[in-house]
Amino acid sequence: MSFARTFFYASACTFVIWVLIAGSVHAQVDESALKAAYIFNFTQFTTWPVGSLSDTTLFVCANRDSDLGTALSKLDGRPVGGHAWSVIPMPSRSGQDRCNVIVLEGEEQMSHAVKDVVSSDQPILVISNFDTGDHTAVIRLFTEENHLRFDIENQQALRRHLSLSSKLLRLARNVL
Repeated sequence: MSFARTFFYASACTFVIWVLIAGSVHAQVDESALKAAYIFNFTQFTTWPVGSLSDTTLFVCANRDSDLGTALSKLDGRPVGGHAWSVIPMPSRSGQDRCNVIVLEGEEQMSHAVKDVVSSDQPILVISNFDTGDHTAVIRLFTEENHLRFDIENQQALRRHLSLSSKLLRLARNVL
């Protein structure tokens, strides 16, 4: 009888631990997918100057080989203000300026062509997950205390002739 009781308690404890582990696994969110959703929503609250977008496509330049780039690519074809979302590679040569959005994940990935585009006044929504130091990013998306946060460099948006919704500005941690 004591063996049966011990077996019952061991089984019950195992079941409770299994439920707790399974519950925590399902509660976790893929950080790259969450960042991609944020970036997609940033574009929903951005207005580009007339004539700066293609008639049908919003071009998002990102590193397709990264986890974030893969998550962004899964959104291909989704509508953004009458345009289809399309992730394309980062510019590799000067003069490639099809990007409407550039997602920077690290300074080491920035080729000279990307640096040229980012430092220009072109109407490009530049989103970075690191401090660029020169404040060229319009939005900096980062993790703080296990939460995604973002800061907006509104002067950069104005310099690039982009208009950010007041709703987006209110949600930012800081608007500079």
